[in-house]
Amino acid sequence: MKGKILVLLLVFVFLLASGCAEEDSELETGDSAASEAAVTESQENIPQENVVSGAGKDHIVRLEYYNVTRPSELDVQTGDTVSWWSGKRQGTNILVSEEGLFPDQELAYSVPYSYTFTSPGTYLFTVKDTPMNVTIRVN
Repeated sequence: MKGKILVLLLVFVFLLASGCAEEDSELETGDSAASEAAVTESQENIPQENVVSGAGKDHIVRLEYYNVTRPSELDVQTGDTVSWWSGKRQGTNILVSEEGLFPDQELAYSVPYSYTFTSPGTYLFTVKDTPMNVTIRVN
């Protein structure tokens, strides 16, 4: 009898734990459109991509909490601004400019870091301790 209770308790704990992780699992295994929609809905205050403001356009790079960047490559013009948004709800992402355009930036959830590109070239950005990277080509 005690063994059955223990097994039922373990099954209950497993179901509870899997229910808590269900949202993350759906986003990892679901289609990309559903994943992007879920992140977009949770970040309603994010401005629209490629919005014209001042001299250049504004572009958005999303650092998803399941180690995906959207987009992973971006072509912009000199004078355009790129904003990096973190979708990681717990903890932070550390954005690194491999060419040293700016010091490492700690990105909290839904708090962007923006940079305006003033020189043409190809620039690589990585996120510490993750496989995420973004290549930005400035014309």
